[in-house]
Amino acid sequence: METLHSVEATKRHPIGREATVGATTARLLGLSKSYGSELSLAARAEHGLPFSALHSLRKWLALTDDEVYQLIGPRRTLSRREAARQPLSRDESDRAVRLARVGAHAMNVFNREPEYALEWLRKAQADLGDRSPLQLLATDSGARAVEEVLVALEHGIFA
Repeated sequence: METLHSVEATKRHPIGREATVGATTARLLGLSKSYGSELSLAARAEHGLPFSALHSLRKWLALTDDEVYQLIGPRRTLSRREAARQPLSRDESDRAVRLARVGAHAMNVFNREPEYALEWLRKAQADLGDRSPLQLLATDSGARAVEEVLVALEHGIFA
């Protein structure tokens, strides 16, 4: 897998004017709009996302190899899946959906400005204990904390 840690990858942003977080999440994963609800994304994750979803997510969020391995799964496992053309496991798929959902939410909160959303995801935030949102996405609890901050920003609530 090549490293795509460039904002260049986000020049074409993944969301339209009226996109919901669910529709944007599906787009970040390279899925059709029919997967634009949490229920349909959950069902798709249960069966394993195609490996191409990981490539799409990397492109839209400009993820490095290290970020992918920390947030989705180990290098050897993902490399083996890619070589065998296997889908992601249920757990890997769930982590990919979580990452895409938070990325989509950030893009929507920051007025559909992918460059700013990507910067925010990587910058330490006081509301998150001086950790970056991306660092916290390795766990469901961390993702919920990030989503709480995004909801507060979305509604103009500042600490």
